[in-house]
Amino acid sequence: MSIAKNIEDELYELNKLLSEKEEFQLDREYQKEILEKERKFLEDLKTANEVFDKRTLMTLFSLLAGKHLTEYIGVVSSGKEAVVFKARKGKFYRAVKVYRVATCDFKTMSKYIQGDPRFHLRKSSRRQIIHAWVEKEFRNLKRASEIINAPKARLRRENVLVMDFVGYRGIPAPKLKDVQDLDWERCFKIIKESMKKLYEEGELVHGDLSEYNILVKDDEPVFIDFSQSVVTQHPLAQPLLIRDCINIANFFRRKRINCNYKDLYRYITGKDINPIDEAMIKQL
Repeated sequence: MSIAKNIEDELYELNKLLSEKEEFQLDREYQKEILEKERKFLEDLKTANEVFDKRTLMTLFSLLAGKHLTEYIGVVSSGKEAVVFKARKGKFYRAVKVYRVATCDFKTMSKYIQGDPRFHLRKSSRRQIIHAWVEKEFRNLKRASEIINAPKARLRRENVLVMDFVGYRGIPAPKLKDVQDLDWERCFKIIKESMKKLYEEGELVHGDLSEYNILVKDDEPVFIDFSQSVVTQHPLAQPLLIRDCINIANFFRRKRINCNYKDLYRYITGKDINPIDEAMIKQL
């Protein structure tokens, strides 16, 4: 059977299920346009060797049918647990993060969620854990983007999170690790001030901060990937913050900036590191 035939069959089944679940009032021309975009998206997925379950595809297609997005453009990054697509909403670009239900580390996810007073998991089904994980990242981004330079979260649906795209006319901004020419002293100052504001005003710890999760746009650092971020009341907040400080200090020392993680931690929290919290890093 040809790829085209497979795509037609998948579209028929997915849209049949979609129409059974939600009654979208679409005129024929708009429905035709949506079907063409869905077909193109499926072809792009096959080209990129990306595979999703039908429920995830239905969720992605519902964002098109519901006019939350205009079109999906391509894959920005792909990992074991999630893939990020570039999309458009009218003239604006969006990043669409999709968690892979089949390969997520549910044990680690549960650990970060269960210690968060904002969430109370009564069951431990895979879908429920992922939905809580996406909701947590959505709330973290909402809070962070009001305080520091971070993408604004737009919406979440099941295992899908839509946020602002960080880049230049659809081209992704580079990661901090890939930037060659920058005022490193100034960049470090901005990052440490952002970490402090996030901690004090947002009551959040990023939890996975490094040169890999900071983008640079217009010579300004932009924090991304708040999936592991925790509130300061979380039992793992201090060990995670210490690890963030170690990562940031190590990177900037390689750029010949005079800094160390203990001073950075003290600047953010106003206190010295507890040796017990530092020892817990090995268990993260």
